[in-house]
Parts: sequence; C-alpha cells; structure tokens
Amino acid sequence: MARIEFSHIHSYKTTQEGIPLAVVLKSGDETVDLLAHIDTGASSCLFACEQGEMLSLDIEAGEPKVFQTATGRLHTFGHVVTLETFGIGFESMVYFFADERINKNLLGRVGWLDRLRFGLIEHDQLLYLASYDFL
Repeated sequence: MARIEFSHIHSYKTTQEGIPLAVVLKSGDETVDLLAHIDTGASSCLFACEQGEMLSLDIEAGEPKVFQTATGRLHTFGHVVTLETFGIGFESMVYFFADERINKNLLGRVGWLDRLRFGLIEHDQLLYLASYDFL
C-alpha cells in the first residue's frame, strides 16, 4: 500500500466559491493576510489587484500575462512574492488582475500546488498539506 505523509490537516467548509484557505502574501516588509480559494483548474495563482497594492507593489510594472478563460480574456501582471499557507512558505510568481473590479484570490497549479503535497477528501471536508520535501 502506498503512503503519503502530511504535516497539516485542515477541516474546511465548502463555499459557493470553493475551498477557502488562509494565505499570507509577503513582499519586502509588507504582509497581507487574505482568504483564497483552491482552484486546481487555474494554471497560476491569481489575486485581486488590491492585494498587490497592499504589498506596495507597482502592479502594472509586473510581467504582463493574459489568461484565457471560458468567459473571456483576463489581463494580469505577475510579481514574485512569498506565499505562505499553514506556515509553509515559498517564493512564487503570482498574478494580480489588471481589472480592479475582479475581487478573487485563487491558488492555482503553478506557484502553489506544484510546491506542496496536497490531499483532499471532499466527502469529509478535510484537506491535507505538507511542503513538497516534507520528511
């Protein structure tokens, strides 16, 4: 039988937006605590423009990237920040929406999921996490 070990078990309540997690973003001396939703279908981590502004980032000076979704194109700007979940932190390129009206924070595959061990039992609403190199 295969076994995977995790350092954290989190009980969550599913919302209409998905599975919420407390996240900390850091850039320089600035820190922002926020709630983000896991989106395994998102290729990258995407955050509201406001979150980047709270980190004192010049959003539009970041790496421009356009994401194609089922509802259209989303313009974003990428910045390297420290992303932390349950005390597990790492540097990651994340993207902030150019449109200030978009108020979503999403944890995607590149920059979050690819840095962790991730287990999910939706029926029990349990999430298992560890850093990728845990043990």
